[in-house]
Amino acid sequence: MSDSEHAYLRATRSAYDTVAVSYAEQLADHLAQQPFDRAALAAYAELVHAAAGANAPRVTEIGCGPGRITAHLADLGLSASGIDLSPAMVDEARRRHPGLEFTVGSMTALDLPDHQLDGIVAWYSVIHIPPAAHRTVYAGFHRALKAGGHLLLAFQVGDERREITDAYGHSGLCCDAYRLQPDRVEDDLAASGFAHVARLTRAPVGLEKQPQAYLIARAL
Repeated sequence: MSDSEHAYLRATRSAYDTVAVSYAEQLADHLAQQPFDRAALAAYAELVHAAAGANAPRVTEIGCGPGRITAHLADLGLSASGIDLSPAMVDEARRRHPGLEFTVGSMTALDLPDHQLDGIVAWYSVIHIPPAAHRTVYAGFHRALKAGGHLLLAFQVGDERREITDAYGHSGLCCDAYRLQPDRVEDDLAASGFAHVARLTRAPVGLEKQPQAYLIARAL
């Protein structure tokens, strides 16, 4: 891993460690106000169930934060677990959802066995990885998925890097977030062994400033 990669991972970890408690509190009920989020997750869960043919297909959320999406996936009948770069976020997830498994880890070096998962969800988490590294990240997702396993990505639409200095009531942060073009994301996924399944983009809601995208792909 290069010095720049170490730098962005350290900065992202530090930022999320700082905001973990306030982030968890402010977003605790957010999903209830987001019909498109719930619809994308429900469609994804149905696809995973159909492909896996198991009572509780295994799905891991990578970049799980305080575990709210992981818990929702479990409510949809998936055997869901979470991985996050931030130890403070993982602590929040374990406290809020004690019946689920959460571990500290990085999507740039996934400590997961090959071809064991029925699904992976990266919900607004690849946005902190420089786009030039996305194909490497997606290749790691592909390695961890069974053939026919499904990936769900959510991200802000755009083509720019944003430096985050203030968030969730905290100042003095220093990490980057990237807005992404769905066409490029699909190209990167195809180059990493995925087939396109579905894409949904929507207009900004509430305080959002950018369109949002949900993208589902299947591991070949």
